[in-house]
Amino acid sequence: MTLSRVLFKMFKADVKKYRLFILCNLSSIAILYSFISISVNKQFMDNSIVDPMISGNIYAPTFLVLMFSAVFIPYSQSIFIKARQKDYGILLTLGMSENRVRNSVLIENLILCVVSLIIGLVSGTILSLFFLGFIRNVIGFNNINIIISLLSYKITTMYVLGIFSISLMLNVYGMIKSTIYYKIKYAKKAENGSHYSIIFILGGIVFTIIAFIVMILFYRRNSNIFLLSLFLCIVGSVLIFFNGEALIEYFQSKHYKRYIKSIFLFSDIKYYYSKNKKIFFTTTWMFFTIMFLFMISSVSHNSLINNSFAYHPFHMVYGEIQDNFKPLGDKEIKAIVQKNGNSITINNTVKFVRNNTFTIFCVDDVNKIMKKSYKVKSNSFLYVYPYDIKDGYEHNVESNISSIGINYHEGTKKFTKNDTIISPLFGQINCISQNIILVNKEDYEWITLKGIDYYLKGTLHLYNFDNWRNSNVIVNGVWNKLMENNNIKKGDVFYKISSRIVAYNTALKSSEFLIFNVTYASLLLYFSVIIMIHFKLEMEYKDDKRKYFSLYRIGIKEIELKKIISQKILMIYFIPFVYAIIINIAFSYYTNSSYGYGGIGVLYALITSFVFLIIHFIVYKLYFSSYYKRVSSELSLH
Repeated sequence: MTLSRVLFKMFKADVKKYRLFILCNLSSIAILYSFISISVNKQFMDNSIVDPMISGNIYAPTFLVLMFSAVFIPYSQSIFIKARQKDYGILLTLGMSENRVRNSVLIENLILCVVSLIIGLVSGTILSLFFLGFIRNVIGFNNINIIISLLSYKITTMYVLGIFSISLMLNVYGMIKSTIYYKIKYAKKAENGSHYSIIFILGGIVFTIIAFIVMILFYRRNSNIFLLSLFLCIVGSVLIFFNGEALIEYFQSKHYKRYIKSIFLFSDIKYYYSKNKKIFFTTTWMFFTIMFLFMISSVSHNSLINNSFAYHPFHMVYGEIQDNFKPLGDKEIKAIVQKNGNSITINNTVKFVRNNTFTIFCVDDVNKIMKKSYKVKSNSFLYVYPYDIKDGYEHNVESNISSIGINYHEGTKKFTKNDTIISPLFGQINCISQNIILVNKEDYEWITLKGIDYYLKGTLHLYNFDNWRNSNVIVNGVWNKLMENNNIKKGDVFYKISSRIVAYNTALKSSEFLIFNVTYASLLLYFSVIIMIHFKLEMEYKDDKRKYFSLYRIGIKEIELKKIISQKILMIYFIPFVYAIIINIAFSYYTNSSYGYGGIGVLYALITSFVFLIIHFIVYKLYFSSYYKRVSSELSLH
């Protein structure tokens, strides 16, 4: 038989491995392309078409998918090449040169990569069309065209080929360094050596505890500490997972009789544990990512809705600018409101002056409208941070502004900071700046009269309605009338009306898009995890089947064999899952506690974990049932 004939027979025998390898990679490529295609969509990322609060939700999932691909593609390739080690060793014993084997591996993997990339891009295109269809038809952005971008193909192709090339070089180098004997016997060896210790596990536990302590002590001061804490937790999990056999040996030494009673079970666990360290570690953090993203999206839903109230204490606000932007008369607005079956409950005005940096209000006006009791001394001011401290975002409320100078014709008058206030005040209004100060009545009148820099004088018109949820048509009607009267273009956001209903609808759309994003990414990631587990089990199936047959022939009962198989699959499915639940609950609390959502974060983490646990258990039962039927049928156990 010629060498070419041998290669062809090997290909036929291992066609299932090729198919699984392609399936693994095309799934990750399809997910990657679908997110990149949205991220580079110019219309979706255009702030005039889609609110940044909505479009910004694409960045985190896209980054997650990029990281996932960077791990998943090398992992599947590594498993594939290691599963083929025995074949490469046989080819070397038959006389094929090292160079020819290496070239064969390179060509084989490059062909598989190209096939995976092509099918992945086609599948990703279909997913991205579904993605865009959801944005248009469900979220309601009908002005976004469903188009296919060549840029997204280019970015995806370059990224995948780059990762694949680096991974292939490392794997081929490792293959060249190994001996022929190692290649042939690889399938019977664990994926890692026997260098493990209970001390490393204790070190991993210490790292994990330190990770949580870091969050407790420093997260309120700087949310970026989350990354350091996450890194420490990852290091802890590496030490724990890659030394898990030490726990089995510890149990064996401390509870020898119990160990002997279940010798087949424990020896099997130990054997498979050493072969599955990488998949334990990888799937743990994929499970954590899925559950953590669901928790974040659930908490964000409440936060976004609450912020639409906190940052819009009035139902409708617009700014009148002296000599530039004229208001509507009360009768006109009342007619628009009544026409739409609503009524005005509050109609107030408050004056302001501003320059390019500061907006100044009279403290008496603020106290009257907002029902506050702020006091300001003469030649002093209150500095306002226009934030809600519990809005779920990090804010820097430490300002270097201790005084300001206001120029007038005779010189400069100095005002010193009296105190600071953290409050959204009148809400998010474009015609007033983010630097807001309050002064007393006498100083306000002096600034209005003599302040040279404070050239822009205006009045905020504040309205509340009997039913603000039914005010969308009113807001649009008032805005259209204001644009018509003042000859303002639609895109001029400086004068744009601020309204609770628009903010609320935007928050709803943002929340819906975030939840859809997370659900979409998580389902695909979970599907990839199951493929990864299946890929791993399938690569080992032939050797496992021989072992099960040997156990059955020496007298192991079918029920015991079923227990051994169940235990193996149960370990792979649930050891990472349980670990992911623990760290997810901890991070869910600490990432939300500084904003007052710690309890809510834990609640959603528990709900997410419970729902995911049920789904995961059902998937496990279905997979185990299918796997055992296959083993039972091929070994003729019945």
